[in-house]
Amino acid sequence: EMSGAGVIFGVTGGVTEAVLRKISDDGSRNAMRELTYVGVRGMEGVKEATVKHGDRDVRIAVVSGLANADRLLEQIKSGEKEYLVEVMACPGGCIAGAGQPYLSRVDRLERGEALYKADRSMSIKRSQDNPLIRELYNGVLKNRQHELLHVEYKKK
Repeated sequence: EMSGAGVIFGVTGGVTEAVLRKISDDGSRNAMRELTYVGVRGMEGVKEATVKHGDRDVRIAVVSGLANADRLLEQIKSGEKEYLVEVMACPGGCIAGAGQPYLSRVDRLERGEALYKADRSMSIKRSQDNPLIRELYNGVLKNRQHELLHVEYKKK
């Protein structure tokens, strides 16, 4: 079994949408459908959105392509902008990544739409609603998630 949130990881904005699904208090199909309109989908190199989480506005930027990432990071460093950021090195995301044949904009759009189509057909939309993932977190990962799944880099 898999979740639609995992399927859309490969397209630019997919990781951010999966995070928004995770933090959403409402896991209904309608709530998940509404997230498709917050502004993180699409093949633009830079997308910006603001979403409500509780009483806070969360500002999000989704970038694909390293030149776009560099420009956005410079704006963040200068204090001009402040975001939760998703960066995918390849234009359009992993659907156009290393090892893939050259893809035109139309090809990237079609691949992205294929992932969204697969997501629409899935009954499980959020990773936390997947019974296999719940079993994993309540079993072998119980009380060890941070130790086993997180990496910490220390400055020298």
